[in-house]
Amino acid sequence: MTARHRRARRPSPAALAAMIAVVVAAGAVGARADTWWPRTGPFVDAAAAGEPVVVEPVRVTVHGARAATVLADGLDEKDSEGIWIAVDVTASALDEPAVIAGMALRDRRGREYASSNRATNPMIGTPFDPRVPERGEVVFEVPSDALGRLTLVISPDAPGRTVPRAEAEVALRVDEAGGEPLTPRPRELAEGQADIDARPGGGGPRERSIRAACASAGLDAVCLPRQSSVAEKLG
Repeated sequence: MTARHRRARRPSPAALAAMIAVVVAAGAVGARADTWWPRTGPFVDAAAAGEPVVVEPVRVTVHGARAATVLADGLDEKDSEGIWIAVDVTASALDEPAVIAGMALRDRRGREYASSNRATNPMIGTPFDPRVPERGEVVFEVPSDALGRLTLVISPDAPGRTVPRAEAEVALRVDEAGGEPLTPRPRELAEGQADIDARPGGGGPRERSIRAACASAGLDAVCLPRQSSVAEKLG
């Protein structure tokens, strides 16, 4: 007896059209997902050097940066295959003790370098008291070709906050390294910078604030992050 093979049925034109419509719709949804739903990245704003910025739960002012090929930190002088950069920063907590969990330098190519673990860096990870500004330098070790346009990324620690967290970006420029060893400025009370209610609406100088717009509702997770414009700060 000869075996008979059942011929596979082709989908009808209507079914084929429906399948094509589903694929096209799925592609459209994927393309618009970033627009329709908020990203879970940090809420970022930009500030200029010398301009106070509130990035909860701290207030930070970046004064400038300098570079050298040798770091004199403590009793030792440390060479580098790249460049040492020290960023001069003043910081204080807002309403209760708070820390800056991390800082990073981003170069013009988008590469990021965290604060160096070869330096003491007391401005990182140690609590600041409310409205008591302290000043010091944060040290980074970067490749020589990273010099030029830089962005300091400040990431404070906000316990209990859901994403997106707040970050601040400050535009800097360091074009060359100095010839003398770099001795980082130690952390100490900031002279002549008493923090007398400098928050927005207070009697002191007004600073940029990146307090989440929905904080009053207690729903940080629904805050939409917005793009920073660090390039504009560089003119």
